[in-house]
Amino acid sequence: MKILKCAYKAKFIKKVVISVTCVLLAGCSLVQADQAKQQAASTQLLCAMGDMLVYDSQLNDAFKSVLGDFGYEVAAFSNQNKRASTNFVLFRSLEPSPQTNRYINILAIPGTEKMKDVEVDLRFGKVLFGGTNPAEFAEFAKTEKTTSADPLVHRGFNDYTQTAFFTTRPDGTMGVDKVFEIVKADSEQLILTGHSLGGAVSVLLGSRLQCMGAPMDELEVVTFGAPAVGNQVFADKYGSKVNYTRYTMSGDPVHGMLQLLKSGYVQTGKEVKCQRNPNSYRFSHNMAEYLDYSIRNYLDVMEQDGMALNDYVDTTAVSKKFSLPEKNIKGRVYLTPAVITLPDELLNDKKYMSRLTELLSDYGFDEAVKGDETDTAAQLKGAQQAGCGRISRVAIDARQIKKKVYQVTVNEEITDAYGNIVSTQTCGTATDNVSPIEAVLFGLGRCVTNRQMFK
Repeated sequence: MKILKCAYKAKFIKKVVISVTCVLLAGCSLVQADQAKQQAASTQLLCAMGDMLVYDSQLNDAFKSVLGDFGYEVAAFSNQNKRASTNFVLFRSLEPSPQTNRYINILAIPGTEKMKDVEVDLRFGKVLFGGTNPAEFAEFAKTEKTTSADPLVHRGFNDYTQTAFFTTRPDGTMGVDKVFEIVKADSEQLILTGHSLGGAVSVLLGSRLQCMGAPMDELEVVTFGAPAVGNQVFADKYGSKVNYTRYTMSGDPVHGMLQLLKSGYVQTGKEVKCQRNPNSYRFSHNMAEYLDYSIRNYLDVMEQDGMALNDYVDTTAVSKKFSLPEKNIKGRVYLTPAVITLPDELLNDKKYMSRLTELLSDYGFDEAVKGDETDTAAQLKGAQQAGCGRISRVAIDARQIKKKVYQVTVNEEITDAYGNIVSTQTCGTATDNVSPIEAVLFGLGRCVTNRQMFK
């Protein structure tokens, strides 16, 4: 058995984001770990969470709460006209990275959400890309005679970018003003991220910032399922200058669609191929698919390095930094292994569900003992021998309700050391809008949020 002392008390999903954030902010001197791999996995997961925020999902409230509670300044923006509309989220870290002494800013831009956005997607014609300021950007795009020797980009994507970031508002400002201010400041670092259309806009915005003189070492672009935005000349002259990583899902046709439908389009940046979860009901292009992969990849990277989530985090420092409220359950609690019951077709997700449950297990307790007994009598004996006044048990169950859609239920039961029930609760959701792994994340988070406090 292993005794754990909790240095902070937070919701489960918050705990995940704290670990990701700390790795991202500090580079966290990871013992015998590939820091570049850890950094990439952390950035990917945090960007995926940001890109989920701009969509309508049951996970959003949890993510929004997480970003606010854990030291992020969150702002939502909206820009629209007759040709395009967009809403995006910008969040900034409360504390600078000790390693770089810079704040992390992540700008998440949504993909296709409305029919008006689809009209933007379908404007296949190319326009000339050039200029060093917003006025010149617009003038270059109006050039009528162009050739394949010119840097050309997708007209619809360019219009979207112009509307969202380079259209003058009634107060005389532009959306790009805040973004450019961030990336130019000595103390700031900017990550642009987006899914689908939002990814294409992120690439164009990154290139526009580069044309405006933004330092490229302070700018990064991370996209999920993004289509190509321009021709080979654009990719060579502009796209190659931006630190750009694009995640593409197996079975997702969108990132290669323009190359098939219209000649002359090429991708740029480093491609990272993602393996789709066969247990998910969603279309492979859906952002929920990319989030599911990002969760699995992050957990896999941790497991490969032989590290537990808490090993990545100086939880005492985090608690002091973010001034988390104290919600300790007094005394010592005995934590038992999760009982996970799944249909055969979901068994490949079991290890990730188990890993997520492990991350939850020591939340909210002054002191916890982890046991490995699965027999109830052995658990009672182990709890008594360890001097634990409470025993915590988590059970996860999934049942199919229609083809490839499951009801995932998370049950938490807390008893005293003699098996008498102190509290119990059940939380669950269907997987029609989220993956089974994300459904467990949702259920665990709700259980932790709703957990009854006792002495």
